[in-house]
Amino acid sequence: MHDDAEAPETACRCTGTTAAPCAEGLVRYRAAVVKGCLPRGTAPHCLVRLGLLTPPPDDPDVLVPVSPNIAESELLQPVRDLLGAQQDRLRSISSGFSPVHAIYRAARRESEDWLTAVDGTDAVPALLERAVRGCRSELLTMHPTGERGGPHDPMDPRLLPAGVTHRALYPHAARTHATRWRHLQDIARAGGQVRTLHQLTGRLLLCDRTTAYLLGRGAVEIRHPEVVAHLAEVFDDAWERATPVTEPDAAHASAAPTRAHTGDHPHAPTGDHPRTHARAREPHIVDEVRRAVMRLLVSGLTDDAIARRLGVSRRTVAAHVAAISHDLGSRSRAQLGYLLARADPTL
Repeated sequence: MHDDAEAPETACRCTGTTAAPCAEGLVRYRAAVVKGCLPRGTAPHCLVRLGLLTPPPDDPDVLVPVSPNIAESELLQPVRDLLGAQQDRLRSISSGFSPVHAIYRAARRESEDWLTAVDGTDAVPALLERAVRGCRSELLTMHPTGERGGPHDPMDPRLLPAGVTHRALYPHAARTHATRWRHLQDIARAGGQVRTLHQLTGRLLLCDRTTAYLLGRGAVEIRHPEVVAHLAEVFDDAWERATPVTEPDAAHASAAPTRAHTGDHPHAPTGDHPRTHARAREPHIVDEVRRAVMRLLVSGLTDDAIARRLGVSRRTVAAHVAAISHDLGSRSRAQLGYLLARADPTL
């Protein structure tokens, strides 16, 4: 705002807080630029206030136009100074709290309060969302069933702060289910890495390798360094054995699975319908799923229990069992377990 000149005689309809000249002011400013000056008494007040007209040193009766770049820069400079001061304040606060965070984390590790159990349909999702948003460098997640949107699932890729790496493990069965597959692709498109394995042991979330969350009906937050390090090693071991998920090519994308073709077809023991695209038909993935079913059969688990372990439907397990029985010439469930144990003692 410019107050170095006396107020012009011609007032305009602008308010004192308007950040742009009024219509009359624009017309008069154009005239000033064309003619080189305006009589002082005819200049709209908004042009003087915004610094677009100023008195020359040699003629107090006229006002001359000022370049918009200069006028705008003079108006913005105080705002820039204020923003710069605020940014300095932000950096100062953040820097000052760095040792406080370090002391807090160290004290929490040294204290006996290294485990917190959380229950509640509202409390658990809120806890996990805060955990994901609070990650600074790395997020590791393990999802045994491949489900999305189930209890306590915080994995909307948009929650993760920029610059944080994300590695996610899912069962092979997630490749043959349309909704789960789309979720895996959403994570990949958001910059995450996704791999699948024939069987995962539990739902796990690790933030920056300093805090772990074991998820079931509720959640357990773990801050003990040795326990968290062990869980991170469990994840890393599973990650090394898992198969990367890649984007399907254009030809395969058109054949994405539908609800009717998600791995429950009785003639598709791999968990994949014959017309489903090739993402779930990689031989080593089929072999891993088949071998997992065989191992759990030898352990004496029912089809329902095997389905829960592998994150597939009971029909898919039954299809695997039927195919294995046919290959070994088994006529009963008891005989099948015996034949499997004899054929492969490592199961």
